[in-house]
Amino acid sequence: MKALKKLTLALASATFWLLLWFGASMAVGNPLILPSPIATFARLAELSLESEFWKTVGSSLLRVVVGIAIAIPFSALFAWLCSSSKIADALLSPAVTLMKSVPVVSFILIAIFLFDRSIIPSAIAFMMVFPVLYENIREGIISVPRELLEMARVFRLSFPLKLKRIYAPAIAPYFFAAVTASVGLALKAGIAAEVIAYIPTSIGKKLSDAKSYMEPADLLAWTAAILIIGLLLEYLLRITLKRTQRRRTNVKAD
Repeated sequence: MKALKKLTLALASATFWLLLWFGASMAVGNPLILPSPIATFARLAELSLESEFWKTVGSSLLRVVVGIAIAIPFSALFAWLCSSSKIADALLSPAVTLMKSVPVVSFILIAIFLFDRSIIPSAIAFMMVFPVLYENIREGIISVPRELLEMARVFRLSFPLKLKRIYAPAIAPYFFAAVTASVGLALKAGIAAEVIAYIPTSIGKKLSDAKSYMEPADLLAWTAAILIIGLLLEYLLRITLKRTQRRRTNVKAD
């Protein structure tokens, strides 16, 4: 019943915004300025029938996933170091603040001078995701009760066992929340990097071409594709994380 209520609210919200979009399109009265939702999704359907569409989507997704995959172990490592050492924390804090404060476009433009264009989207996705993962994992490490750590010291638990029995359960909620929040952020930042760096075989290049050739239907169709991809990724990730948590709970019960 609860799931049905959520689905109904989601559909009602989507319908509202689609009707608003349709009304704005009718008011403008020029499909070259603002295509209707019908024209946009019809164009998206046409694009989805082309093999190039899926190749482009796959290439962009791969770049974003690579950035996230690299950020996870690095953020965990530095979170551990900074939660254990005040010196490491003092040294890294300005860099994390910089990543959170500087506009993503500035990082992209700097990266164009420093890196090969093919790795820029992954590098930007990494830089956008790293602070979120780092701060959440660090918070999870700090949240571990001192009593548990003292008990582990008294019973001389090995580090792998402490990691599995004490740290992992404490960090897991923070980590799952950070990963879920990071997916959309990484996707948007990675595609923005593709637009500015004009990466071949990328969603960013398709957006840039649509703007250059005055094809608003293509521009909105690719934007809709990004939205759908982001929602699907977040949904799949939430399901995966829930199953992981459920398995962990079942293991503890056994």
